[in-house]
Amino acid sequence: MKPFGFTTIIALAALCFFTTSCSEQKPAAEKVSTEKAKVENLATTPADIRKEATDLAKTTMAYTEEQKEVYQEKIQEKMAEYSEKLKEFETKLVMLNEQAKAEMAEDADLKEGLDNAMMEMDKAYDQAMERFQK
Repeated sequence: MKPFGFTTIIALAALCFFTTSCSEQKPAAEKVSTEKAKVENLATTPADIRKEATDLAKTTMAYTEEQKEVYQEKIQEKMAEYSEKLKEFETKLVMLNEQAKAEMAEDADLKEGLDNAMMEMDKAYDQAMERFQK
């Protein structure tokens, strides 16, 4: 009986081996057919490409328009800021002009005072020279 038991074990082992190897081959065949189906699904037509290109162009245009609006808002904010700074500068300029006019008027008074003092010194010198010459 021993040989029969050993033969039975060998036969069962061979059967398990063949069943396992056959079952592994079956998914491989299925795998090939599913990959083939995927490739067939990936086949693109000119209409598909045209649609994707149109969608891409629309998306790009929408994004570009959005970016344009954002940029225009930034420009408007900067223009408002520069306009405000220009108003401040003009106000300072007017104040400086007024201050400069006041300083010029003060300088003019000072010049007039110096001119008067010089004329009086000339008169005093002339008078002094006349006294010494007599």
